[in-house]
Amino acid sequence: MVRKKYQSGQIALIALLVLTIATTVGLSLIARTTTDVSVTRNIEESTRAFSAAEAGIEETLKSGIASTGITDPALAVKYVTKIDPAGGGVGSPFVFPNKTSKENTETVWLVAHNSSTGMIIETPTYTANTIDVCWSSESTTPAIVVGVLYKSGGLYKVAKVAFDPLSSRAPDPTNNFSLAAAGGCGASTKTAYKGTINFPGLGIDPDPDILIALRIRPVYSGAQIAIAPAQALPSQGNRIQSVGTAGSDVNRKIIVYQQYRAPDSIFDYAVYSEGSFSQ
Repeated sequence: MVRKKYQSGQIALIALLVLTIATTVGLSLIARTTTDVSVTRNIEESTRAFSAAEAGIEETLKSGIASTGITDPALAVKYVTKIDPAGGGVGSPFVFPNKTSKENTETVWLVAHNSSTGMIIETPTYTANTIDVCWSSESTTPAIVVGVLYKSGGLYKVAKVAFDPLSSRAPDPTNNFSLAAAGGCGASTKTAYKGTINFPGLGIDPDPDILIALRIRPVYSGAQIAIAPAQALPSQGNRIQSVGTAGSDVNRKIIVYQQYRAPDSIFDYAVYSEGSFSQ
């Protein structure tokens, strides 16, 4: 009789252990399923929010105005866009959004543009005597070549300057570039070198001469480029931001820089010598 009671106690203990394991496995599966459902829901809402943000960018690029729109009323999917001028004020460097690859050219406009036609307004706008061009340090140290496009006495002209941070390459006789300074345009710009362009030193009077643009080209290596102006730069285009929302708690943001149209890089290779040139 004692043996039967002992066996009965063992069976109850085993049954309790099995029940505990089954409960643990069941709860684990429920938790896993709940997590999977939550992750799937977040992925779906994230995709919807990103698609809405893209739709906002496309609509704003097409219309040229900031807007708010609903892409799916049933799921509360919408976007909100805004447009800000892209430029740099005094003490606020203008940083190009992407690193510029070797031998490609960036344009910094020193005149304003007509908001309706996009054409430049040929009146003196940037009239300071200097402007700083900064660039990043890379595994192969980049140098910078700058073409200054300006108008003087009714003629379009170009002056060229070049800066190299390596004393082994600059100044002459190696490449005849001016030696660049260290320090860049500030830590926020991720730049390490700086060249100061002195317009009067190039024979340019910023007023009445009209400074039109800087054409900046990295050589030896690509680089992140920034500009530190001595006075506020005119707008360089638009910074378009679109925020897509799905539900109440999922947001995705897209930022696009819409710069004013500029000549292709081949333009700089076609204009070899300083002086006047034809349109």
